[in-house]
Amino acid sequence: MSLRARVACVLGVLLVVLRLDFWRNERPVVWLGWVPEELAWRLGWMGLAFLYLVWFCACVWEEDR
Repeated sequence: MSLRARVACVLGVLLVVLRLDFWRNERPVVWLGWVPEELAWRLGWMGLAFLYLVWFCACVWEEDR
């Protein structure tokens, strides 16, 4: 298993742990005056997941070809 594949596995597990977000307290907080904290958290997670998938498809899949 190459280094990139190992990094991909670790980052994938990290994304799963962040998705579960069991450590966060749910509280009615608004960011920037209009974005609920839960929505901001989910949007941020989706942004990280998107960047991970772009990197994964560009680097890890290309290596296996």
